[in-house]
Amino acid sequence: MKNLSLIYFLFLAFISYGQNKFNVSGYVGDAKTGEKLYGVNVYTDNKAFTVTNEYGFYSFSLEEGKHTIYVSYIGYKTIEKKIEIKSNIKIDFKLEDDSFSLNEVVVKSSKIDYKVKSAEMSVNTLKAATIKKLPAILGEPDVLKSIQLLPGVSSVNEASSGFNVRGGSADQNLILLDEATIYNASHLFGFFSVFNSDAIKDVKLYKGGIPSSYGGRLSSVLDVRQKEGNKNKFNGEAGIGIIASRVLVEGPIQKDSLGVGRGSYMFAGRRSYVDAFTFLSSEFRDNKLFFYDLNLKANYDLNENNKLFLSGYFGRDRFELPKFLGTSWGNVISTLRWTNTINEKLFFQTSGIFSNYVYELDNLRSGSEFKWESAITNFNLKPKLTWYASSKATFKTGIDFTYFKFNPGKISPLDGSNINSDKFQNNFALENGIYLDSNLDLNEKINIEAGIRFSNFMRLGAENIRIYETGKPLSYDTVFNVFTENDVIGTENYSSGKVIKQFNNLEPRFSMRYLINDNNSLKTSYNRMFQYIHLVTNTTSPTPLDVWTPSGPYIKPQFSDQVAIGYFSKIKENKYDFSIEAYYKKLSNVTDFKDGADLLFREDVETQVIQGVGRAYGLEFLLNKNEGKLTGWLSYTLSRSENKVNGINNNEYYANNADQLHRLNLVGFYKTNSRWDFGGVFTLSTGRPVTYPTGRYEQNGLVVADYSERNGNRLPIYHRLDISATLNPKKGTNKTGKWIFSIANLYNRQNAASIYFREVSEVNDVETATGNTEAIKLSFFGIVPSVTYEFKF
Repeated sequence: MKNLSLIYFLFLAFISYGQNKFNVSGYVGDAKTGEKLYGVNVYTDNKAFTVTNEYGFYSFSLEEGKHTIYVSYIGYKTIEKKIEIKSNIKIDFKLEDDSFSLNEVVVKSSKIDYKVKSAEMSVNTLKAATIKKLPAILGEPDVLKSIQLLPGVSSVNEASSGFNVRGGSADQNLILLDEATIYNASHLFGFFSVFNSDAIKDVKLYKGGIPSSYGGRLSSVLDVRQKEGNKNKFNGEAGIGIIASRVLVEGPIQKDSLGVGRGSYMFAGRRSYVDAFTFLSSEFRDNKLFFYDLNLKANYDLNENNKLFLSGYFGRDRFELPKFLGTSWGNVISTLRWTNTINEKLFFQTSGIFSNYVYELDNLRSGSEFKWESAITNFNLKPKLTWYASSKATFKTGIDFTYFKFNPGKISPLDGSNINSDKFQNNFALENGIYLDSNLDLNEKINIEAGIRFSNFMRLGAENIRIYETGKPLSYDTVFNVFTENDVIGTENYSSGKVIKQFNNLEPRFSMRYLINDNNSLKTSYNRMFQYIHLVTNTTSPTPLDVWTPSGPYIKPQFSDQVAIGYFSKIKENKYDFSIEAYYKKLSNVTDFKDGADLLFREDVETQVIQGVGRAYGLEFLLNKNEGKLTGWLSYTLSRSENKVNGINNNEYYANNADQLHRLNLVGFYKTNSRWDFGGVFTLSTGRPVTYPTGRYEQNGLVVADYSERNGNRLPIYHRLDISATLNPKKGTNKTGKWIFSIANLYNRQNAASIYFREVSEVNDVETATGNTEAIKLSFFGIVPSVTYEFKF
């Protein structure tokens, strides 16, 4: 008790260090639009330092007297303001865009660089302006394709609907749009993402050192924020491309006498029109293939200290082959947030969130027409309090309640077919979290971010749980190294709201920075993460048909422990910066499918999946060039990612689907003058793991392939070059339109998305059995030119 008391009083002494000081707080926004800016560096001549939160708010303590405050953010002019502190004061800052320099893009360097100064590591941020400058397939800028150019991030193929972070599977990424969960982020089966670049403000990817305010996934958090809208005037922008068009309008709400809105709104829409050209071919004339999405954001200042935010998204895909197959899927989300600046040291926010993902599959073959529907829905409440205790200590605490409803599947007949209606049981769950994060400056050299999260997950009724003969769905045969399904001997009924299975876990998080000098620092981090819901799939990339299922009596929660160490540096006053990180991640209860698994339209998914352990480790390098006519970055990742599960590969470690030994990305932007901008992206990587047959045999006249090790082979090496050129309007004219020309896969590389084997050949367009096995390479696209016209109004 004496030791605890001593620690307590030392803690009080530490946080009260600034009690005789005065507080400086306020908001930082864009001077042109009034939109608040996230992650802005605010610091003083005596090295007091902070960054704005996601609402643009900052707060720190200073001693009485004269000080100079600097406000710095990439792409904006640095503000330098002299102040005299005699009491607590509020100062709002408006940053002016600095991207209009005549002959080159210049980013003002800051005296303190956040990448070096903070304890935050394994985190990358991309602004929407950067994403829109990247060469894009068919002219559509894409958030998910953009983050795959960062170290530690990859994808299983060019048209994947998911991404992989540090060797994790796609379902281990928490994807948030204005705090709401996106369960499937793909359009057109993965060629595009659900994120309209016009509506996006910024993107932040956490690969490690994840704050305890986030939970529920193992590998990463992708935090995407929408624009808030222009508080100063109405304006809009639109883009017309080969495959899709988009439009955005924004403006103020209730202008004051100075012409500044008390709030603002943003509305954006996008629609593809591949289906508009199917009439050109008699073969595809009646096919349907399109997507659309709508984005909404509005905010309103109730008074100086209270603000409301409303966000929404609605998106849908539709694909149909007449008299054969049809499918549609999409997300609906909504977030209502309230923020309250209680005083200069306390900032409170609370969010109410709704998220829904649904897919439908239509079998349109004559005589057996039916519709299959599945969905996942969650309701989320997240109150959070930030306490800026002193210039050396900040604390964040909050509670996270999430209620889930899983609809695994419902089948119903179409067009009067004889298919019987059926519905799988709904699953229900409640996930709760309570957390505390702290940011502490122990001295000028050492900064610590430490946090703890307590997570609780309850699988709830109403549900009938299957009871198996041996008490579990599968039995492992150690002689033949296979799993066999056990018989169901009954069911146990759980009424509505009754707890079926409960899990409680602690998730510690820790990051530390040691500042060598103003330009160099060493960092280390550790985090433990638990994941309670699982994507049940046996494909290399998530598909709209995959089913989410909660942990329960037969499927355990996954969890991971990750450690990382890194070196961060800025060179020539931030003209360059680079980082190198090494990490090791250990995973438990990772989910894979058993050999011969059949996952489609199965209610008893626990009989098809098995769990084991995994490991991922690697080295990541990132070099940024921030100034000059030529800017961009070089990233390189050296990594391994492996699983070990009984019944697979003789119970030895095997490469999982995300394993890639080498991955290199070179991204460049070149500005020749005020009219022309050029961009280029080169990607080179090891081919992903695949499983090839090692032999064949005949059974009852059929040729059957024989497979040995799972993922024991590799696709050929992957490489591609994309380029773009942007023609801007002449200065001094009223024209606002610009042309964007791009070529994806410039040298027409036929990268293999997969290689499959067949026993037939096409002779005069007719498949004919040959008795010989041949390998067929599937490539999604070769060289793809495109042009887009964008304009403002």
